[in-house]
Amino acid sequence: MIDLMGRRVAAAAVLMVAGAMTGGRTSKSEPFVVSAVVTGLDTPWDLAWGPDGMIWLSERGGRISRLNPATGARSTAGSIDVHQSGEGGLMGIAFHPDFASSPYVYAMHTYGGMFSAHNKLVRMRWNGTALSAPETLLDGLPGGGIHNGSRIVVGPDRMLYVTTGDAGNGDVAQNLQSLGGKILRLTLDGRPAPQNPFNTAVWSYGHRNGQGLVFHPSTGALYETEHGPSDNDEVNIIRRGGNYGWPDVHGFCDDDIGPERAFCRAHSVIEPLAVWTPTIAITGADFYMSDRIPGWRGSLLATSLKGETLFRFTLSPDGTTIIGREPLLATRYGRLRDVLVAPNGDVYIATSNRDGRGSPNRDDDRILRLTPKSQ
Repeated sequence: MIDLMGRRVAAAAVLMVAGAMTGGRTSKSEPFVVSAVVTGLDTPWDLAWGPDGMIWLSERGGRISRLNPATGARSTAGSIDVHQSGEGGLMGIAFHPDFASSPYVYAMHTYGGMFSAHNKLVRMRWNGTALSAPETLLDGLPGGGIHNGSRIVVGPDRMLYVTTGDAGNGDVAQNLQSLGGKILRLTLDGRPAPQNPFNTAVWSYGHRNGQGLVFHPSTGALYETEHGPSDNDEVNIIRRGGNYGWPDVHGFCDDDIGPERAFCRAHSVIEPLAVWTPTIAITGADFYMSDRIPGWRGSLLATSLKGETLFRFTLSPDGTTIIGREPLLATRYGRLRDVLVAPNGDVYIATSNRDGRGSPNRDDDRILRLTPKSQ
């Protein structure tokens, strides 16, 4: 178990301040301006910077689009027949690392029916004009109206990392025979990757509903954001074979919901870097490694749905502690689903006001762009 007791009080104090600010107005001293790149979307879920210099985005209803960041022109790359219900539908997307020679786009989506929903990993081939029909790589993953995950990233080791939710059944998260409530590590063909800790697809376990997944560009460390129930949203560093406690532990090993400390000792639970109670529904995450927006280099950015806020986290030099957090855009654009940092240092934000839990205005949903004020 990673012992964070020495910094828990300070972290909690910072957290309460940040939580109190999520309902307020963003500071007028923000170092950026906000503009809308495209409007009229329906629940965008994932933003990915494409090898073609376009922003690729998924919408929960099944559409995958390419967005020209310079002009705002959107074109449909393809669509998938998905089961959209509650939190289920088309979710995470990612690209093959050798896209020029293997032009595959990966996607996670829900399929089945109201009482038989599951999730699957597919890939589609891009021919320069349209995506092919999806090829199933891994299916039968637990799915439902809630807690489906599913974020996809390609790691420095050229393996696929995929978050899966518990689909409303917390017990699966501690069951190593289930792929629900886990982070999976797979080959580019969707098979369990070599050197996985349990000789299965499982890389880490004890997760409730992983919503953000990103590798640090310099250190290679894997960071995850995760929805709690009504308490303890989390930011985690993911370690090989790690147990993150759900459903027996919510957030820190502090006995706030029962005998968590004993469970943590017995099961070597890894504690989060930060928690939020009440929850903010933290979602997509990305690292900012540019100097384009002054003072942001090295920051971890994460969006939130319920909190309606973009958070900027400052990390310690070793990346294992959050030493500062700044709430931005609070309540101005509604529910925020994902954040993407462009190669030039601009930041793109996807709203999620048409997901059934927001209050959409005429222009929703939108992709917003943050650029420095000096530009």
